[in-house]
Amino acid sequence: MRVEFSIRASSAVSHGLRTPPQWLDWATQPSPPAGVLDLDVSHIPAMARRRLGALAKMAVVVADDVLAQTALADIPMVWVSRYGDSDKSLQLLRAQVGAEALSPTAFALSVHNGVAAQYSILRGMVSNAICVAASSAGPEAGIVEATGLLHEGAPAVVLVCYDEGLPGEYAPFSDPVATAFAWAVVVSLARPGLPAFALTAASACSKAGDAKATASRQARLPHGLQVLRFLLDPTQTQWAAPQAAPGRGWTWERMHG
Repeated sequence: MRVEFSIRASSAVSHGLRTPPQWLDWATQPSPPAGVLDLDVSHIPAMARRRLGALAKMAVVVADDVLAQTALADIPMVWVSRYGDSDKSLQLLRAQVGAEALSPTAFALSVHNGVAAQYSILRGMVSNAICVAASSAGPEAGIVEATGLLHEGAPAVVLVCYDEGLPGEYAPFSDPVATAFAWAVVVSLARPGLPAFALTAASACSKAGDAKATASRQARLPHGLQVLRFLLDPTQTQWAAPQAAPGRGWTWERMHG
């Protein structure tokens, strides 16, 4: 399977990284983000801010950014997260252990599609909202969903990828590098004048990729940030993502731009 697409707008946030120049510098010498989380959520109504956890606020901010860049009001969205806002789920489990009453609102916010639902309400979105959890291949699954919507007639699709390390008692099961991040892109069908990419699934992914791709793996970044690094670095023409399972892999390719 091979899908091709263009990126019309992008935004990302993580610790110590917020502006496009900061992210472009990071892409040339990637390392796990560290520093202050620069997150301005003053434009989110106070009641909504209280409902959203830290990771959800990151996802909302980057989604707002890309929609503002393209002046698109209501288009399909694909939300990708390996764990979602897992801290809220853990809080509910702790409440159960303590025989405390469970809040229906807290439960609604803890489910995997809770962030997407809150965003749809917050921004009055009525188009498709698809939530994807695909282990370490989340960004790839998100692109497949987004391109499917494009071929069904959507003029563009917003893809939001967001994740963080597992909290509390879940922490021992988290990936070695636990970094909170969120990024969003507006994708459309591949067209001249816009950065264009291809994503290929293969039963036995080749090990093609330049030295910078190898350096990205050595930096032990979360997979979502490895993908973002490839999308941001124009010097990378191809990257074979680490296989999520034996014999199953993905290859990212920069077509032009």
